[in-house]
Amino acid sequence: MYNINRYESFEEQGAFLTPDTRIESGSEVVRRMAFQATSKERKPNFVKTVRFIEAWNEQIADRIKERFGVSALEDEDGYAIESGEDEVLVYAMSVRGLVYGACTLRQIGEDGFVRKGLVYNVPLCSYRGLKVYLPAPDDVDFFKAFIDMACYYRYNKIIVEVGGAMEYKRHPEINEGWVEYCDEMREYSGKTVDVQRRFAWGKNSIHCENGGGRWLTQDKVKELVVYCRDRGLDVIPEVPCLSHSDYLLLRHPELAERRNDPYPDTYCPSNPGSYDLLFDVLDEVAEAFEPETVHIGHDEYYSIAVCDACKGKEAAEIYTEDITKIRDYLAGKGIRVMMWGDKLLNSVGKDGVRYGGAANPATYGAIDRIPGDIEVMHWYWSIHRDFDEQFHKRGLTVVYGNFEGPGIPEWSRRIAQGVPGASLSNWSALNENYMQRNGIFFNMAYASRMFWIDEYDETRFPVMAADTFAELFRYKNRDILSGPHIEIVHATNFYREFEFFFDGKFLEPDTDHLGQYRMTFEDGAEVSCSVDYGTNISGMDRSWTLRMAEAFDCYEFDRSLIEVSYAALPIREGSKTWYAIVIANPFPGKKMTSIEFVPKRGLKADVMLKKVTVNH
Repeated sequence: MYNINRYESFEEQGAFLTPDTRIESGSEVVRRMAFQATSKERKPNFVKTVRFIEAWNEQIADRIKERFGVSALEDEDGYAIESGEDEVLVYAMSVRGLVYGACTLRQIGEDGFVRKGLVYNVPLCSYRGLKVYLPAPDDVDFFKAFIDMACYYRYNKIIVEVGGAMEYKRHPEINEGWVEYCDEMREYSGKTVDVQRRFAWGKNSIHCENGGGRWLTQDKVKELVVYCRDRGLDVIPEVPCLSHSDYLLLRHPELAERRNDPYPDTYCPSNPGSYDLLFDVLDEVAEAFEPETVHIGHDEYYSIAVCDACKGKEAAEIYTEDITKIRDYLAGKGIRVMMWGDKLLNSVGKDGVRYGGAANPATYGAIDRIPGDIEVMHWYWSIHRDFDEQFHKRGLTVVYGNFEGPGIPEWSRRIAQGVPGASLSNWSALNENYMQRNGIFFNMAYASRMFWIDEYDETRFPVMAADTFAELFRYKNRDILSGPHIEIVHATNFYREFEFFFDGKFLEPDTDHLGQYRMTFEDGAEVSCSVDYGTNISGMDRSWTLRMAEAFDCYEFDRSLIEVSYAALPIREGSKTWYAIVIANPFPGKKMTSIEFVPKRGLKADVMLKKVTVNH
């Protein structure tokens, strides 16, 4: 069983959580989450009561000390589960801890069966974040399902990029411009990259997936914020400022730093009008989110001191003044500030290339001038591990951003030096297939173990990857696996180079669709199953090892392997990798007489079927 419990001890005996089990909690959310751990069927040996207790007492602390030899910490994210045959007790200091406890009942249960024992969890990392866009109007339900998944893997921060994807009542022209802009950028897959490369100057990536290229009303945004907070998640809105400000400038080109750019992405920090507009936007975001922290972006700042008002000014000073002005405005509302850290770093890679704040004109001098209470999201951890020290020696609070657990060298040493955690980033649409294929689900589950258990080192990647695959497959297919189902194990020699689907690069279903299985039963009834490369099948020759990157200071790994995890279960057999998938069996009790792969017309590849198992 995939283990993300820091301390656990179980006996063989136990009992079932069933529809007859009474769940006691003051939180309706906790009760609903705990109910998901129950068996669908009634059982004679069932747990009578599950009690959620928002308190910590000496008795449970003593039992933890006796069983595991550790002193229990009164951590707001920590919790303990004491399971018996008649009663299960879940202790935590906060609703968030109780939510984690409810999710853990699903993880430790096997079709609702929970063994007698004790679980104690307290995180290694106090900051466990996920950075996402606002959902498209049609993806709001999936956003909520994703938040539930974040709780399941015990995340506590959600950073939501707002941009042009939320209604602005003071400036409806922002939303009008955003929709028109996104429609243009979504004309064909990859147009955003073409636009980025069209000009002689550096341009920001274009986030046309935010809000699905549309926008949500403030009431809908407030609903999503409440949904997150009811589950104990801190919500941090990201309002791109200075750079990545295309959404502000689409209808206000007079504020652009670069007047000759038909798609400006940087406002002029010498123009007071820039702040009149920005502060109106910040006011509305603050009202909708009621945040403790606002992320103000400031990454990939390229158009520096090019307008007449800014020419001749030092780049680092311009950068500092803008950050400080925004920080002071938000501080006046009692709101803290977070920002991306790339332009604060004197960042020269091991290949000698100058990145971020070291690029011309250099902005890294700002690191010594910005207010010390700003929290930095450090996404250059992958370029050189020594960059961490530039933040540490200045006493700045720093968390890793754009985090990928398998990629980071020396994780244990680096968090021991004061990094409280990390945030993963989803730069694609908030859509299940996009997030799977971009590796978001894999990285969520993999990093969760790094955030909670103190045994991680890079040499364990093959084992941890296999465990993560199994856990994700169980999460995705829990309902199917608990009933009659058909399991197919297969692979293909179809090949396409791995690519990310974000920043205007879209999935190509017709390209990746290979065909379908047609299964026939004894009475002539049929059931089919689509076979789609990158979603539920991949190649046999996948790598299960890490390798150090040549240009950057991080590990590389086979993204085509993790791309399929969630919908499929990669299985390693010697030098070959197979992929298990499951579908519900609509005809339990009937004998399957044949299974045939029907390729799409013109397919120039093979699908190898290894095994089919019918579970009644």
